[in-house]
Amino acid sequence: MSEPAEPQQITIMKRLVEMSAERSYMNAERTLAVWIRTALALMIFGIAIDRFGLLLRQMPLAQTHGRVSTHGLSSWGGGALIALGVLMALATGARFLAFAITHRRIHQPPPYHGPYLGPTFALLVALFGVALLVIVSIFAA
Repeated sequence: MSEPAEPQQITIMKRLVEMSAERSYMNAERTLAVWIRTALALMIFGIAIDRFGLLLRQMPLAQTHGRVSTHGLSSWGGGALIALGVLMALATGARFLAFAITHRRIHQPPPYHGPYLGPTFALLVALFGVALLVIVSIFAA
């Protein structure tokens, strides 16, 4: 009588392993989304710092008691934050792609989830950051 119970237990265990693998993949996607959001925040913060230097240069002399010299520090700082955001987007996209390809070799991916969609969005965010760097460097003068 104990014979039929073993295949059912094995089936249940296999399903639990599949569910665990699916959750692991979804967690990796959420982690990618969080890192991309952080990269975008760094880029936007870099723009804000760059534009803050422009604001200081435009202030009237009466309010500043003389000329404010930013020495390009805000432009360099803003550009560095944008570049860090680009690097972060590229690194996290590449890490997720490596995980997704490895995961796909062993497990069935969740329905409607491919290994290339997340890294494609990460690449688009990185291209957005590169465009921001170009714009910031053109208008830094």
